[in-house]
Amino acid sequence: SEDAKHALMLHMGEVHNKVTGACSEYFEKFRRRAYVTPKSYLSFIAGYKDLYGRKLSEVKVLADKINSGLHKLFEAKADVNKMKGELAIKNADLAEAQKVSANLLKEISAGTALAEKEKQKVLVIVEAVTKKANEIDAVKQDAEKDLAEAQPAMDAAVAALASITAKDIGGLKALKKPPDIIKRIFDTVILLRMFPLEKVGWIENKGEMVLEGSYVIAVKMMSDSKFLDALLNFHKEQINDETV
Repeated sequence: SEDAKHALMLHMGEVHNKVTGACSEYFEKFRRRAYVTPKSYLSFIAGYKDLYGRKLSEVKVLADKINSGLHKLFEAKADVNKMKGELAIKNADLAEAQKVSANLLKEISAGTALAEKEKQKVLVIVEAVTKKANEIDAVKQDAEKDLAEAQPAMDAAVAALASITAKDIGGLKALKKPPDIIKRIFDTVILLRMFPLEKVGWIENKGEMVLEGSYVIAVKMMSDSKFLDALLNFHKEQINDETV
């Protein structure tokens, strides 16, 4: 502004006068003259301006560096605050995850204990089943052994059955008083074929009491034209403990 320029001009004039006074004082002390002309004063001011400009540039460079550093510090502070917020959220998530993990661990532990109990139960069942299977296998082996021992008798019975003819059946039907052994045989055939029996009764035969049998039903059974075929094609697998 104009006021600032006027004040600067007054200041420079005052400084010039003081310098002139200092030169006079210098002469009186050292008897040597030092001249300060307006031109040398202006040259001094020019040197001062140059020095001031250089120092100002250095200060500006330093200020720019400081401002840049401060800017980075502020950015770092903002980043740190942001990271603190994110860290707080992640800590909350981590706490929740830890809670869930702890509950899951408890469930897994409980499930593991339950699975171990069930495993023990299964082992007991497997042991019982294995024992039962061994018992069944032993029974099977005994049965196969018994079957092997009975097979010759079965084969002989099948061969004997195959040798019976229709004429033999006719002869049996014609018997008025068949021997008890014949009655017992036909009672057995009736049982194996699951035909109905007559009411069980006892009769005296040669001083002994014997079953009367169901020979009347046997005669009716033999009257069937397919009787022999039924015997030959009889499913031996149907014989069980009850029929025996």
